[in-house]
Amino acid sequence: MANILLIRHGESESNVGLPTSCPENVALTDLGIGQAECIAHYLAYEVSPNLIVTSSYERTKQTAAPMKLHFPSVPEEQWPVHEFTYLSDEEFLAPSTVEDRKPLVNAYWELCDPAVVDGPGSESFEQFIERVRGVMERFEDADRNETIAIFSHEQFICAVFWLLKRKPAYISSDEMRDFRDFLNDNSIPNAAFLRLQRRDRQHQWQPELIWPLLIAV
Repeated sequence: MANILLIRHGESESNVGLPTSCPENVALTDLGIGQAECIAHYLAYEVSPNLIVTSSYERTKQTAAPMKLHFPSVPEEQWPVHEFTYLSDEEFLAPSTVEDRKPLVNAYWELCDPAVVDGPGSESFEQFIERVRGVMERFEDADRNETIAIFSHEQFICAVFWLLKRKPAYISSDEMRDFRDFLNDNSIPNAAFLRLQRRDRQHQWQPELIWPLLIAV
């Protein structure tokens, strides 16, 4: 049975309300580092990955590091599985917290225009979903009995889950609102993951959200 494991990174500095600037460079907290170790131990008993994937963000690389030590001969790749970057780089010129950015986040989702681009370094919701679908096309290359461990971010993982569940024919404001509601209803804790399985290429991927005990480390 082919397996895709979409693993959310461990607890990060922004997750605990610390001020950050460049989203790509946000690091794990001490708890997040401990969670990364637990992920590696947990999965070492559960699976034997054929490929380890991270986003370009530091926190996914840190989360994957212990897993790579457990499986040093497994190939590593970087895919575009980073977070939904709907706020412009210009919003991060000075360090800010999640609470500081909340008015900007609320304004973006209240507008709910899937084509809008906030500014340099950002992407529209349409572009985000297109990126997610592009990664999902890579899943089709997974052979039977192959496992791919992907270290990613909550909104990206939820977008995969949403696309599998909702199967939207096109992206409108209604679909964008539905995604936001789906994200709120299917929050993925740090170090939890979405497992996709299928028997062979003739079958659909079967998604399952998993909250291992390790999230309480």
